[in-house]
Amino acid sequence: MGNSIASSGYTFVLEERKEVSGEDLGLLQEKLLQLNWGVQHPASGPMRLKVWVDGDEVVKVDPDIGYVLRLLEKLVEYRTWINAIVNVERACFIDNFGTMTGYSIAAEKIAGVEVPKKADYVRTILCEAGRIVSHLLGLGGIVGVLGVHTPTQWALIAREKFLDAFEVYSGQRIATSSIVPGGVRFEPTGKFIEKMVTAVDFLEKEFIPRYGEVFIDNPTLKIRTVGVGKVSKEKAVEIGLAGPALRASGVPSDVRKDYPYAAYGELDFKVVIREEGDAYARYLVLWEEIQESAKIIRQAIEGLPEGDYRTKFPVKVPPGEAYVNVEWARGCFGFHLISDGGTGPYRLKMRAPSFANLWALPEIMKNVKLADVPVIFASLYMCHGDIDR
Repeated sequence: MGNSIASSGYTFVLEERKEVSGEDLGLLQEKLLQLNWGVQHPASGPMRLKVWVDGDEVVKVDPDIGYVLRLLEKLVEYRTWINAIVNVERACFIDNFGTMTGYSIAAEKIAGVEVPKKADYVRTILCEAGRIVSHLLGLGGIVGVLGVHTPTQWALIAREKFLDAFEVYSGQRIATSSIVPGGVRFEPTGKFIEKMVTAVDFLEKEFIPRYGEVFIDNPTLKIRTVGVGKVSKEKAVEIGLAGPALRASGVPSDVRKDYPYAAYGELDFKVVIREEGDAYARYLVLWEEIQESAKIIRQAIEGLPEGDYRTKFPVKVPPGEAYVNVEWARGCFGFHLISDGGTGPYRLKMRAPSFANLWALPEIMKNVKLADVPVIFASLYMCHGDIDR
């Protein structure tokens, strides 16, 4: 490491690439410059990227994480099987239904509990609504890092309709704790279904036509994203990409289709893939998956069975372990849950998709322009909550 230079509130660390002499800052042209991208950067969120640049070309990237570490997996060991859901859903507040579903299915497998069919359908409705909410923010975020904030505002308006439905169902708009081992916590009332239909109607009839006309085939957006951060199909598998980022490279991997859970095996939907593997392809996968999720919600509402929405879950669960994958908004989310026969989990290990995508950054960002760093970062569609946990 070389000298540190403070300038305009930033700290730059110089690394010698070859022998130079003198102390003139003009010598930056002949050295590598380490730029701290984050923790305060508006696009980075609560994490830092150490970016080494040669001029405006990125030479190396090193993610620096841990700023929102909450020890969620450890805290679960001090909870009962039911109230552990409060910690599990906080892996990411943007879409917490998928994480609650994965943990609950793992607990049910160990306990030998089969949930009512109605619970499977309600879980599916909530999971897809959570996916839409998350993808809306993902779309707005990709355009937002380019300095255009109108798409985010439009996305937030559509998101509010779904949060209204969550509030009617659980009393909460974000942290609902509504999916638990044994089923779902609340009866899906007629008012909840009405609110959910209203949200889907707004999405399909108002948001999608308006947003699609302005921000999908947008020439400025395409200039900044087409061909940027490109990942081939083979490379995506090799570096372990997950979720929409993986499917944007032509890999049709989706747990909902490959290993159906909840009501997905009874519903008709397609796995959205693109072949280009660049930032624009990742943007389009989010866009098309929103529309697929809306179709899934309508099917699940139409096919919602009568009967119980929850079955009794035992206070103590026999010793055993289970591993369950679910297709969360940002990709395959794995839960390895162990019981020692007690009233709560003995151990929980979560395999999070954002953590997997994070470590693709050094590979994808090599030799790109510095201005492309925020675009690639946003297009990989990561949540800091599930990176740190």
